[in-house]
Parts: sequence; C-alpha cells; structure tokens
Amino acid sequence: MQKKSDLIKILIPAVGGQGGGVLTEWIVQAFFFEEFDAQGISLPGLSQRGGSTVYYIEAHPKADSEEKSIIFAQFPVPGEVDIILAQEFLELGRALELGYGSDKTTIVTSSHRVYSTLEKMPIGSGIYSDENLRKIAAGFSSKVIELNALELSKANGMDELAVNAILLGALSASGALPIDKKSFIRSIETVGVAVNASLKAFEVGWDYAHSNSDSNIENSAKWNGFIKERAEKLEDKEKQEYLVRISNIETEYSGNVREILAESVHRLIDYQDIDYADKYLSEVKLINEIDNNIKGSSYKLTELYAKNLALLMSFEDGIRVAALKIKPDRFKRIKEEMRLKDDQVYHVIDYLKPEAEEIYGLLPNLLVAPVLSFTQTRLFKKIWRRKKPLTMEQTPVTNSFSGYFRLWMLAKMKFLRPHSFRYKKEYKLISRYRESINKYASYDYKLACLVAKSAQMVKGYGKVRRRTMDAFYRFLDNIISPLSEYESNNRKNFDITLEIGQEAYNLITGESIEGIGKAEKLARDILEQRAA
Repeated sequence: MQKKSDLIKILIPAVGGQGGGVLTEWIVQAFFFEEFDAQGISLPGLSQRGGSTVYYIEAHPKADSEEKSIIFAQFPVPGEVDIILAQEFLELGRALELGYGSDKTTIVTSSHRVYSTLEKMPIGSGIYSDENLRKIAAGFSSKVIELNALELSKANGMDELAVNAILLGALSASGALPIDKKSFIRSIETVGVAVNASLKAFEVGWDYAHSNSDSNIENSAKWNGFIKERAEKLEDKEKQEYLVRISNIETEYSGNVREILAESVHRLIDYQDIDYADKYLSEVKLINEIDNNIKGSSYKLTELYAKNLALLMSFEDGIRVAALKIKPDRFKRIKEEMRLKDDQVYHVIDYLKPEAEEIYGLLPNLLVAPVLSFTQTRLFKKIWRRKKPLTMEQTPVTNSFSGYFRLWMLAKMKFLRPHSFRYKKEYKLISRYRESINKYASYDYKLACLVAKSAQMVKGYGKVRRRTMDAFYRFLDNIISPLSEYESNNRKNFDITLEIGQEAYNLITGESIEGIGKAEKLARDILEQRAA
C-alpha cells in the first residue's frame, strides 16, 4: 500500500468511448475527500473511437502552509508508475511495452478483450496470447489483480459501462491506495453519473477482488519462483551458498530492497564469486543502518544504494565481456532470432576493438601503476608523440574452437580482477560514493537519496565509462559539495542544494554527459548570487 506521504502516480490505459474519463474523475474526487491534492489528465489518444486512450493521475497530501506546493507532471515517467488500472487486457500490454511497469507497480486489470484492427486482419487467428500478457504483467509488477469485469457486469445484469465501477471496486479492495472505501463510494455519488448502477458495480468489483485475494500466497509463490529461477542458473555449490544468503536477506530486509538484493547477489556471484557478493551485502548493510535509525523510514536510501552499488560492482571489463560472449544462452538466442535449423552451419563473428586502457586495466595494479606514472613524465611525452589511442582490433569467430577458446581463457582470468588496475580505479569511485552518502545523510535524508541516485549516471564501456565517471566526480565536487557547504554554514536548510542538485542531475542524465558543464555553471551562478 502507498504511504500517506508519498506522491502517488496512477496510469489508466483505456479504450476510447468506454468511460475512462468518468473513472478518472471518480479517483480524483476520492483523493480530494482524503485531503489530497490531485490532478487527472487525458493524454492524446483515440477517445470516442474505440481506440487507445490514456489517463494519468498524480496525487499528494495537501502541503502545509510552510511547505512548497507540489507541481504535478503532465506525463507519466516509465518505471515510476505506482498503479496501472487497465480497462482492457491488451491496453495493459501496451502500457507495459512502453516501460511503465516496474517492481513497485500494482496492476488492476480487466482480462476481457476488445480486439484491435491488426488482430482482426489476418486470415487465420491474429489474436495476441492472453498467457503472454499474463507473464509480462507478472514480470513487471509487484502485484497483479486480474478479473473479467465485462463478464462480471453481464452476470449481474449490467451493461459494459459498468466495467469502470467494477475496476474501481477492485482497486479499492486491493489496498493499493491510502483511500477509504467510503471515499470511493462518496466520489461516485458526487460525480453523479449513473449513481445507483455504478454503486452496484463498485460493490461487485470490491466483493470479487476481496474474496479472491490471497496476496500472501500469491506474493510468496512469486518470490519463490523468482529465487528458484536465479538459483538454477548457478553451479551446485554456488546455488547452496546463494540460498543461504537469500535466507538472511529474507530475515533482514523486505519489499523492494529484498528483491534488489536477491537479484544483485545472484549477478555478483555469476560476475565474480561468493566472497564478492558478501562484500556487496556488507556495504549495503552499512547504509541500511541509516534507514534503521529513522523512525518510519521508507528505506528509499537503502533501495537506491543497493541497486546502484550492484551496477558499479559489476563493471564491464574485458573479462566480463568475454564471459558474456560465450554464454550458451547467447548462441541459443542467435539461433532463434535467425531461425536456424539444427543441421545448419553458422558463424558468429565478434568485432572487438579494445583501447589500451581496457587492456592494461586487466593487469595487476602493482605492475600498471608505476608504468602509468612514467607515462606522465616529460621524458616519455617527448619520446612518445602518438596522439591517436592504441587499440587492438580482433574479429574472433566465437562459435569456432579457436575463437571460443580465446574468450574462454580470458573469462577464466576473473580471479585476477580484484588485483587489477581497473578494479582499483572502480573501487576508488565506489568508496567515494559510499562516503558521500554517509556524509550527506548527516545533513539531510533527501540530499543523501539524491547522491545515492546520482551513481546512475556512471555507465557504459571504455571511453564512455571514463567520461561518465568524470561527470560523477564533478557532480559531487562542483555542485553538491559547494552548495551543501554554503547551506550548512548559512541556512541549516538544504532546499537549494536539493533543487539545483536535481536540476543538475536531470541535465547530466537527460541531455547528454556534456550537460555537466551547464550543471556546474548553474551551481556557480547560484552561489555567486547568494554571495552578492
């Protein structure tokens, strides 16, 4: 269930002419009765013509007189939607295809179908598989409540427009919103559209969802399947160790954090080994203690840190690239995509062009560091005048013996990774990341969450990776640090740092990595204005 203090985002993928606007108005009015500010908008679509149309609602508890008013967004953001309330099953599929589902999304959907034009065109059956939609919905949600609202309406002597009120009743029974059932009923009465019939349909939906809900069993089955799928991909010894770690995670964590840790531990065992995964868990535990000390914490800081730390720790070096290139699943996928038969011969040629740093980054830091120090001297620069970076182009036939063997040998070198120059460089960034979160958590929790989120800008491979790492350091050194120090010394309030920091983060991640220059100028201008 959403907390009363959260910004709540609801997406309603609908069918034009089926009353999606009324459904939206019911929900908005229910929020008003619960002392929320709310906004409901209709996004462009084929309303009134039986095509796809979308409604979007955002709601937040009314701000106190001293708080800033919430400015609601005009469009949903992929991966950030809390609830998807779908009038029709394929419309749910469209929303999920666009990326709106995530592990925090509750889905309430009718399973009846209004067939699309493309499904009707083929001579044979062109109808999209409902089972595929169910699998997708289960994979991109935390909870799915499915009911055939059209069938329920007919069984209770109502027409197809009762579908909306039935879905509203199911949404109310789901407990996904901090709204009392009485407020939903009052909203139907206030909007005044087919009140008696809508109230009857609401109760039908509420009773059905309430009597058929067994969320604990459903969530437990989903969790067990999630763990089993990942455990099966590990070797026997690793599988047992993985399940031991999962048992500990189940005891110490819950919700999104638990799932993030389970996925991350699996990936890091595959990436390196058990000890490496244990190191990750120890790092997360340190940050989790901050959340444990905050009464009523949402554990957002732990969630952000756990997700981004796993990505930082599984950086893609040459060893990792080699391991991914020879995975059996890759060859299987290629055969399926090319529709190759078992008796057909095929070649997989990989075009690799690692730069010098990607090559010497695999070597022990004790050997590389002195050599790199020498390359910065005047003597070396006088001797070595080459401007163009060194590369080592290779085109191995990966499914041949020689090509596969070369990459297999490289993948087996992962035991050297913790001693490599690249590892040293990456862990310098990870240490700075953790230290910064600890520092800013002592200033302001929201500021610490912003810093935890900022690691998302570090991504890519080779030159791109180096540039994004540089942008991350500059974000901390030239934006967050000076702004927070100014506010710590002068205001004891960090709203300026949060506002400018978030805007800077959006510039860096939204435009391109070049946005760091604009972000730094923005911070300098603010500080100069304050100093004047």
